[in-house]
Formats: sequence, structure tokens, C-alpha cells
Amino acid sequence: MNKQEVSIRRNIVWNSIGTFVMFFCQWLMMVLVVRLSGYSDSGILSLSISCGNVFLIIAAFGVKTYQVSDVSGKYQAGQYYAAKVFSIVLTLVIAVIWALAAAYEPVEKAAILLYALYIMVYSYADAVYGELQKKWRLDIAGISMCIRNILALIVFCVLIKLTRNILVALAVMLAISLLVLFLYDLPLTKKNAEIPVRPDFTEKKGLLLLKECFPYAIYTFLHTLVLTVPKLAVRGFYDKDVLGIYAAVMAPVTVLQVAATFVINPLSTLMATHLKDGKTRELKSVLIKCFLMLAGFLVAGILIAAFLGKWGLRVLYGEDITAYSALLIPMVIVSVMTALTILLGNLAIVLRDHKGANLSGVLGLAAVLASSLTLVKSMSMQGATLSFIIGLFVQDVVLVICILRKLKREGAA
Repeated sequence: MNKQEVSIRRNIVWNSIGTFVMFFCQWLMMVLVVRLSGYSDSGILSLSISCGNVFLIIAAFGVKTYQVSDVSGKYQAGQYYAAKVFSIVLTLVIAVIWALAAAYEPVEKAAILLYALYIMVYSYADAVYGELQKKWRLDIAGISMCIRNILALIVFCVLIKLTRNILVALAVMLAISLLVLFLYDLPLTKKNAEIPVRPDFTEKKGLLLLKECFPYAIYTFLHTLVLTVPKLAVRGFYDKDVLGIYAAVMAPVTVLQVAATFVINPLSTLMATHLKDGKTRELKSVLIKCFLMLAGFLVAGILIAAFLGKWGLRVLYGEDITAYSALLIPMVIVSVMTALTILLGNLAIVLRDHKGANLSGVLGLAAVLASSLTLVKSMSMQGATLSFIIGLFVQDVVLVICILRKLKREGAA
């Protein structure tokens, strides 16, 4: 086993730990908010997270996958940070406009803005993580994600229990995230990984990078809308308590999606290297392993949902929510399909096939918009899940067709 293989495995382990802790803490927060404060605050938190995921994708601007696959060093670390600053400012302007224009209650609008600020701090840290990934130092990133999310979870739960005020809890979460960025992320990245941590605004290369990544930003934005529209439709047709119940049932199922993406995300750099070196056989081997893993998660998830789902909901939330256990198996399908779409989308971006990626996003969004308007209104929460499945299926089919055509044009086997 060579040194690079050891380094890749070590980085996958650390990335897996950090990503698991991040999503586990978010999941546990969704579970505990029901216990500590009820379905109303659960609905507010779910709405904030759903909007925050859209804002996170806007701020990401398609740069991260481009960044970690930039094996030739076209752009430097400081230029990636500068691009992130520009995209964050743009995102915050959009977040304010959205919150003011949306027909939500004042507490929901305030929560959306606070969570948007919280997620923007993570977004900047993610640009630092991208540089750490290229130097195979994701141990620093993994520890950072653990510290940030464990502290945020503890602070949120303690404050919402003591104050019964979700806005106070979110505000202190934001402060904690800023402290982790300035006291851990930036100092350790500079000292231990010898990576610059200051944005480089000279030569305007940050803006040029955003311009180059704009097609991929459109794709990731469209894909996030596919994963958000059905939830917003639930809130549009019903009150925040219904959205809170839907989010509570979905929370344990998202563990599958998180687990499936543990290995997928760090492999973007490896896929880019195989393509650059013309190693199509190695690329094919990586993809086959990913597909088999997703198939295994799908089968395991369906079996667990069928035989242990109702019991699990009872343990987490109490007897009342077991009436919604029929939502679980379709949600398992959604989680695995989401992980598959992430894999295919990453491959399309590595191939620089922005036209194919954007076409899949447009058609997937069109499918989810059309289906959610009718299915959510007529079938409530189950309709939202079916809308997810329809949109993701359309997107995956288009991505597969476009990826195969791109490989064929480039002469790959």
C-alpha cells in the first residue's frame, strides 16, 4: 500500500467523522427541539434549515467541487477565499430580500436570517476545507466540524430549554461558529497545513473564478431547489406544525443520505485525477463501488423502515407520531436517490459538463414544481415525498445520459 493510498484513506476517515458529526448534530437538533419545545419550533427550525440550505448553495456558487478538482493549481487559495467573500455578500442580500418578501410570521423571518448568518460562517470555513482537502489535511477540517457542531447543538438545546426562545438559541449558535472559525480553523490551517488564510482581492481573480463557476452555481442552486420545493409546498398548503411533523419523521431517514455521501464527496479530487491521467478503468472502478454501496444502503434502509420504523419513531418522539410511519419507506428512497444525484452531479462537474448538469437541474426542478403543486395539496406529506422522488428521478436520468455523451465525445472507454 503506497503513501497516497494511506493518505486518501486517512482523509476519508476524517471527512467521514466530521461530516457524520455535522449531520448527526443537525439531525439530533431536529429530534430534540420536538421534545424540548414542540412541533411549532420544530417547524420554524425546519423552515430555517430548508431556506439555509438554499442560501448555502448560492454562497457555494459551485466553487467547492471545482476547487478540490483544480489539481493543476489554476487558482490560488486566497483567490478561492476572495470568491467566497463575494458570494457570501450576494447571498446575504438575497436572504434579506427573501425574508422580507415571504409571507411568513415575524419569528420565522428572524429565524431564517439568523440561520443564514450561521450557515455563511460555515460556508467560508468550507472554502478553507477545500484547500485542506487538496493537501490531504482533512483531519483539521474533520476536527473543526466536530467542535463547531457539537458546541452548537449543546448551546441550542440548553438555551431553548431555558428560554423557550428559538431566536436566542440561533443567535448564540452564530457566535459559537464565529469563534471556531477565528480561534481554530484559520490559525491551524496556516500553522499546520502551511496554507494562506487571507482572501486575495488583487487581480480580481476571485470574480473571474465566480464567472467561471457560474454554470455550476446554477446547477447546484437548481438541485437544492429540487430538494426544497416540496417542503416549502407543505408549509404553503399547511401550517408550521405539519411541516414540523414532516421534518421530524424525515430526520432519522437522512442518516442514510449522510452515510452514503461520506465516501462520495472526498472522491471528487480522485475522480478528477483519474480523468486527467486518462485512467478510465480506475474511474470506472470507483463509480461501480459507489453504485454498489448506494444499492446496499437502499435495501438496508427499506428493511429497517419496514420492521423497526414505527418503533424508532415511538422511541424518538412518542406514540402520536407513529401514525405517520407510512412516510418512512418513500423517504428512504428519497435519501438514497439524493446521494446518487450528488455522485452524478459531482462527476458532471469534474467532466466540466455544465450544460448537461444544468439541463438536469432545470428538468428536475420543472418536474418537482409540477408534481408538488398537485401531490402536496391532495396527499399532504406523502405527496411531498412522491414529488421528491419524481424530481430526483428525472434529474438522475438526464445526468446519466449527459455524462455518457460527454465521455464518448472525449474518447473515453
